[in-house]
Amino acid sequence: MTYFVRISMTHNTIDISEEVYNKLNEKKKDNETISDFIERILDIKAEPKKDIRKAFGLWKDLPQELLEIMKFTHKVMRKEINRRFS
Repeated sequence: MTYFVRISMTHNTIDISEEVYNKLNEKKKDNETISDFIERILDIKAEPKKDIRKAFGLWKDLPQELLEIMKFTHKVMRKEINRRFS
């Protein structure tokens, strides 16, 4: 049996034997994917994850008029999307 492993970022597929797949599965930590494990053993530093909380409050000082324009634009876009998919 052959397993296909999808590698994130470039989304390449590699062909590995069942034996290799099982070894990778045995050696990786419980909380990591096979891709994470390969990155770790190859000492590839992943980009640090972005903290979404840093974006909280960024729009608090925007003028009300701009917020209304954004809300209206969003509403128009949603209607157009719904129209296209119905």
